[in-house]
Amino acid sequence: MSGLGRRIYGAAGLLIALQVAGTMLGFASWGAVQRASARQEALAVQRDAVELLGAASREVYVHEAHTLIEGPGHLDHLAEGQAEVDTRLVEVRRLSLPAGADVAGVQAALAASNTWFGTEVVPVARSGALDRARAIRLHGETERRAEAVERSIAAVLTVVDNAAAAEREAVTAATGRAWIAVALLTLGGAGIGVIVASRLVRSVLQPIEQLQVAAAQFGAGQLASGAQARAVEGDDELGRLGKVFNDMVAQVQAAQVRRTEVARLAALGELSGAVAHELMSPLSVLLADPAMQAPELAASRAEAEHARRVVRGLLGFARPGEEPVSDVDVHALAVASGDRYTPLAEQRDVTIRVDLSVDLSPAGTGAGLHIRAAASAVRQVLDNLVHNAVLASEPGASVDIVVRATPFACVEVRDRGPGLPAAVKARLYEPFVTGRADGTGLGLAVCQRIVRANGGVLEHLPRDGGGLIARWTLAAGVPLHSGESNA
Repeated sequence: MSGLGRRIYGAAGLLIALQVAGTMLGFASWGAVQRASARQEALAVQRDAVELLGAASREVYVHEAHTLIEGPGHLDHLAEGQAEVDTRLVEVRRLSLPAGADVAGVQAALAASNTWFGTEVVPVARSGALDRARAIRLHGETERRAEAVERSIAAVLTVVDNAAAAEREAVTAATGRAWIAVALLTLGGAGIGVIVASRLVRSVLQPIEQLQVAAAQFGAGQLASGAQARAVEGDDELGRLGKVFNDMVAQVQAAQVRRTEVARLAALGELSGAVAHELMSPLSVLLADPAMQAPELAASRAEAEHARRVVRGLLGFARPGEEPVSDVDVHALAVASGDRYTPLAEQRDVTIRVDLSVDLSPAGTGAGLHIRAAASAVRQVLDNLVHNAVLASEPGASVDIVVRATPFACVEVRDRGPGLPAAVKARLYEPFVTGRADGTGLGLAVCQRIVRANGGVLEHLPRDGGGLIARWTLAAGVPLHSGESNA
């Protein structure tokens, strides 16, 4: 064999050796990335469990405060809350939390709070000897002990967050080692002859470049923009490495989405349950008053009944699936919603118009548009959309309520207001996000939950000529079913 042949084979052998060594090092480094990512995922699960324990402990404090206000009638709710805390505490203790996470301290704080309340407050509440001054004094101690529990849980969360930060640094370091291995492989191939170099360009360098771009996007946090090495395919080492990278990005992205959604829905569900608890008692007292049975108060009684249904709907929002459904005429409820808000519209010199021009009945009988849903929930969504449109409209403008039949069942509430600010539009359906100074930011968050629970889609779109269209597609992807055939 000539010297040139030996050099070519020597270069090829060096390339093979470099590729094998670099690939092995790369797999080892990416394995470290995967292990660190798995640890991050486990820490995220641990954090969620501790946060749920914190939410349950706060709920117990709410029930304790209600016991001080209402007396022994609220003790059943307190027992349910304490049972939930015990369940969450067992789940947390089963987890392998990082060193330094003082779960025993949390358990001790919870036990001390529960024991004190059970021995110092519950007997007084049961005896009926709980006067205002004593209740205020006991509430101060109850609050202090609840804060001690909150601090102990926060300390555990801090330990978990610190561990998660360390794992993120480990992922960064492992990724750096992986790219060092790839760089060594690339530099080794650069010294090979034209034939070997061209083969490197086709089989190694281009896939590496794709992985490098994807890794840079991943490092910059651009998960939603598609930071995946889609061009790296095949059954060789780099193809498998690209697949591992894609899987890792998908897992991180899915974990972030799950954590965000769980936290958002947990907060909104907790708020809904708290508001419902606050409103249900006074509404029940009001409706139980014999004076409310007077014929002249029939309209007020009907509105109070509706308010109680809405409160139950909030409880259904906090605990989905409990509200019964029936056949609901959406068209009729849209007309009724317009009628309810006509007085408010007249005060603001705004006109409410309901589009009755479309005959939704196949036989032309005007039977209306029917869906299977909870009537109070449908009314709540419609009332909220109409109320928002009236408040957004300038004097002299009109609010149009349109029930469309094709291609799917759809209700639109159109206004001529200023539209949505950019900061509000991006987070429109999140709790406490509002574009009005006097708004609570809860209405559309609750509406979105109701709409999704009934298989629909809620969206707010800019209107040609100015204003906003609140569009509720009642059953996305389900053909229109109108008339009385659903009854």
